[in-house]
Amino acid sequence: MNQFVDVSKVIGMKQTLKAVKEEKALKVVLAEDTDESIKKSIVDCCNDHNVPIERVETKVGLGKAGGIDRGAAVIAIIK
Repeated sequence: MNQFVDVSKVIGMKQTLKAVKEEKALKVVLAEDTDESIKKSIVDCCNDHNVPIERVETKVGLGKAGGIDRGAAVIAIIK
């Protein structure tokens, strides 16, 4: 499940929000077990900038998919 290891990406809320606002994000992948306030910030920003959101079950799974050894709430696939 390392589907995001070899793609250009940023990991984490701050970097993802920045990428979306700067129109660099192609897609955002959001873990469902993320804190509701973080999810709302990400979803609202993506909706405002017409960036599609893919949802995955857990932060741990998303972190592994992104090639890191810890959980990740969100990953943005960038240009």
